[in-house]
Amino acid sequence: MNLLILVSALVWMTLTTTRGIEQYEDLTQHAQVWEGGQGRYNICRTEVCRKRAKMIIDSLDTSVDPCKDFYSFACGGWLKKTKIPKTKSSYGSFNSLNDKLLKTLKGILEGIPYRKGQHQSVTDKAAIAYHACKSVPKVCDRIDVVYDIMNASALGDWPITKTSISDIKNMTNCSDLLLRTGFGPILRYDIGRDSKNLTNFVIQIDQMTFPVVGRNQLIHPNKTENKKIMKAYKRLIEATLGFMTFSISTSEKSKIANELIAFEGQLANLTDPPEKRRDFLTLYHRTTITALQHNFSTFPLLDLLNWEFSKADIMLTEDETVELYATDYYKKLVDFLESTKPELLFNYIGLRIMLLWAPHASRDIRDALFGVKKATSGIQEMPPRWKECTVLVNSAMMEITGYLYVKEKFSPEAKDEVEDLVSRLKEVFKSSLEENHWMDKATKEKALRKLDQMESKIAYPKWGLNMTFLEELYHYVPQLDPTQAFLKIWHFIAVNNGRKKLEKLREPYNKDLEWIVGAAVVNAFYDPATNEMVYPSGILQGVFYQYGLPRSINFGAIGTVVGHEMTHGFDDTGSQFDANGRLEQWWTNETRAKFDKKALCFKRQYGSVTVKSLNLTLNGNNTVGENIADNGGIRTAFKAYNKLLIEQHREDARLEGLENVSGKQLFFISNAMVWCNKAREGYLRELIQYDPHTPNRYRINIPMGNMEAFSTVFKCSEKSKMYRQKKDRCMLW
Repeated sequence: MNLLILVSALVWMTLTTTRGIEQYEDLTQHAQVWEGGQGRYNICRTEVCRKRAKMIIDSLDTSVDPCKDFYSFACGGWLKKTKIPKTKSSYGSFNSLNDKLLKTLKGILEGIPYRKGQHQSVTDKAAIAYHACKSVPKVCDRIDVVYDIMNASALGDWPITKTSISDIKNMTNCSDLLLRTGFGPILRYDIGRDSKNLTNFVIQIDQMTFPVVGRNQLIHPNKTENKKIMKAYKRLIEATLGFMTFSISTSEKSKIANELIAFEGQLANLTDPPEKRRDFLTLYHRTTITALQHNFSTFPLLDLLNWEFSKADIMLTEDETVELYATDYYKKLVDFLESTKPELLFNYIGLRIMLLWAPHASRDIRDALFGVKKATSGIQEMPPRWKECTVLVNSAMMEITGYLYVKEKFSPEAKDEVEDLVSRLKEVFKSSLEENHWMDKATKEKALRKLDQMESKIAYPKWGLNMTFLEELYHYVPQLDPTQAFLKIWHFIAVNNGRKKLEKLREPYNKDLEWIVGAAVVNAFYDPATNEMVYPSGILQGVFYQYGLPRSINFGAIGTVVGHEMTHGFDDTGSQFDANGRLEQWWTNETRAKFDKKALCFKRQYGSVTVKSLNLTLNGNNTVGENIADNGGIRTAFKAYNKLLIEQHREDARLEGLENVSGKQLFFISNAMVWCNKAREGYLRELIQYDPHTPNRYRINIPMGNMEAFSTVFKCSEKSKMYRQKKDRCMLW
């Protein structure tokens, strides 16, 4: 945030009947209580309010008609002043706040006096990992550590070349190979809350993912827009092959890389795109290992799972329950592997394992991986090493960095106010449920029960400051030598996390012990499997929330975030889980049909938008859940804010320098400022293809166009672009 203080003449914005807010005018005197044309209201003159007024003034572009393009009006000033850092693919409010969070963590981690010895705390271990990570570019490549990890994964022969001497070449089927190497990346499994028996954990099996190059690029490598990406990916594969086999020729590296890219494209073609994976009730298949092995006798699932669970000293039997979320993929994969050469599968599994670990040990692989990121997202430079390391430690030891961050930055006022916001928005959402005419009585009663039981986890877990508990989470991380290679330390942490995850299978499920994210995160979440909203400490600051601001601003920012997450409980996917988080069809068929019709409005509305600069149309099907939440979130927050004004019988306080901007207008401006963002073309292309969120401009303009209240507040005429006729508006909540 720019902390410059307004001096000399104060500025304000004049309301007009056609354009809402038009220009700055000079004011020379103000009273503490302002008598305006819209009633009596207080003016906030505190330092906090002055700074926020300056931030808003800097963000606005008053040459833009808010009734024509509200995003450009609210963010235009910021967009003109802001350049995307060379180390980023996009930049906005989230990035800015996240950068501050990472700087805070950096200062904390660098201030911990870590040591070698037998008395390291878990925070010492986090600091040692951070410092070892920072030293990576300064030390020689550590092929020895990579070899150790590959050997431990039964991949010591990787890669198989034409001159390799390996028993892999004598294998005749992929089942024998997988019994040696494990699943690798081709079948994803996790331990999660049992979707039916809610007191247990269960094994969940799903289709594979592609973390380096996207599914569409792999399936269509020769499309013009994909060629640059695939060329960079091939260079990465060749660098990885060369790291492990010095004698391999350039031509053979090229040949193997081409084979692996083609093979991965075939695997990608077996998977479903994200828009076909939103109906969990259809995807879900509850079964046992016995049943799966009976239907797919060539795939030794029990032995493969036991290969994994032996790491936690757990032995599975054929009666073990599994939840399969990719039945079609599973069938196609088993058939595909029957005609696959074991040598090719071995090289692919080895490549994926190498790309997980080797960038931390090889400069060439790091540089080549950056080349792929540059081709896909458009970033120009690698981030500073300290930032990469802070991100890594924050992701791998999120409970520990969360503890450190909360101790440094926790705001009890923020927690209290968000709790109040949740309560107020729940009241409004309850009224919306009670008053809607398309839900039948039976479904409405269950929906009201779900809302009532929806919990909110704010700032950090109850156990988040309990060091005894935190130490146990990292029980399997040994005492660390600060002079060890980072990759070795990183592997220790990953092995610990993997084992802790596996051990949950034999533990009862306890909601209080489960947080889907750490406290040091700038984001918010809804988990349908637990019917919980999570607002980590990291998001309770900056543009999202500031103690001492008029309620309009906090309702417009963090309030709409609360509304967004609350609405997720009743979007196309969240609505498939009941009040307790059980996956079931609790809606009547008639009500579900009416819901689907209303959701179709959003699919068509967003799916009709074309981003001209890319010649890409938004994916209304894949983004429908987030679009429903965006629309429901701002609508619910505005209703809650308006209800508060009615209860208080007065207008909200205004900001000094923006006296003619009403509280309701500040609400919408504050909401838009959360989404001010500049993005590179590559990032935007990836977002539209894969992300369930719509590009930021449309996250503002479309929901506000669906709201009568927006047009009323900004006095938009029926002919204005932001005004949408009632028959053309989409609304669910």
